[in-house]
Amino acid sequence: MKLGRILCYKWTEKGTVYVHWPYCSQLCTYCNFNKYISNHRSSVDHTGMTKCLVKELTSLIKLSGIGTVTSVYFGGGTPSLAKPETIQAVLNTIREQACLTENAEVTLEANPTSAQTEKLRTFKTAGVTRLSVGVQSFLDEDLKLMNRDHSVAESEHCLKVAQKLFPDRFNIDVIFGRPHQTLSSWVKELRKAIGVGSKHVSLYQLTVERGTPLARAVNRNEVVLPPSDAVAEMYEASIEMLNEGGLKRYEISNFSAAGCESQHNLAYWKGSNYVGIGPGAHSRFLHSGEFVASVNTLEPNAWMNKVKANGHGLQRMRHMENRERLEEVVAMSMRTVEGVTNEIWERFEPRLPLQHVFSDHWLTSTGHTVVDKQ
Repeated sequence: MKLGRILCYKWTEKGTVYVHWPYCSQLCTYCNFNKYISNHRSSVDHTGMTKCLVKELTSLIKLSGIGTVTSVYFGGGTPSLAKPETIQAVLNTIREQACLTENAEVTLEANPTSAQTEKLRTFKTAGVTRLSVGVQSFLDEDLKLMNRDHSVAESEHCLKVAQKLFPDRFNIDVIFGRPHQTLSSWVKELRKAIGVGSKHVSLYQLTVERGTPLARAVNRNEVVLPPSDAVAEMYEASIEMLNEGGLKRYEISNFSAAGCESQHNLAYWKGSNYVGIGPGAHSRFLHSGEFVASVNTLEPNAWMNKVKANGHGLQRMRHMENRERLEEVVAMSMRTVEGVTNEIWERFEPRLPLQHVFSDHWLTSTGHTVVDKQ
């Protein structure tokens, strides 16, 4: 009997759901995610998207065998451009097809434009319990450079509304290592982020992704990124300042007050079952006792056509060997301060103790890893 089948009972009880809304009002210069323009020249079929999300979710919950959903994450793209009715329909489907726990974390990514801020109360009514606000910068000139669709003033207003509607349950996304950025200017921005009063901050170093407008600008020497040493100083200063502000680092890019960690992302990093719906979404779950990795069709119209025809928009689905999934989970867990725990390890490899694998080896003896009883 294969190990995946032995461990099946540990994986089918709980899982999470990711929902990809692929549309944006405009495209950021640095982004290489699966996204598409939605404006007056290219309208979105909200009714069709909602029906297909519900249909695919129904199919994948049955396929994965997930019985209890502990968190839901609406990402993108810009999911705050979706209608609250879409959010509600997805959550109702989870309740019908599985069990959405009473304290389930339901996160919505939002851009802080005035129009989207006005919808936050209706999103909360629809079932959203946590907000992730894409501030990205507290400098208007840098927002323009990144082709963001909001201003600093709009961000500040959105964060005030978020604090009222989602007290202690909203996150701020900020990018550092931006063109021409200095340590002193970054420290000023970080003070603003801390001063907002959010219990969770996510910091991401600007990455030059191939094929993006930013990459082309860098290659043409039109923009200059800070040297790596300067970026490292920004990150180290961030750790110190956020720690002083009561936000502890629990993952490479994520800082929070105690009890305010992103439960959805923690589930990813700990190797939990998850189902992804929407164009380009990924999934990891057990099917017929085997670990499965799947990815959906990227283009929204093609995805919708597949869902209508097949009940899902899967572009490909393959079985994963237990070792492959273990390696993936170890890599993800090592992003966290907690690291790889015995509990996580034993889900995949109960026959070989974690301490036996890492103790008395080069990584441990050179100080690159620490092995304890946990």
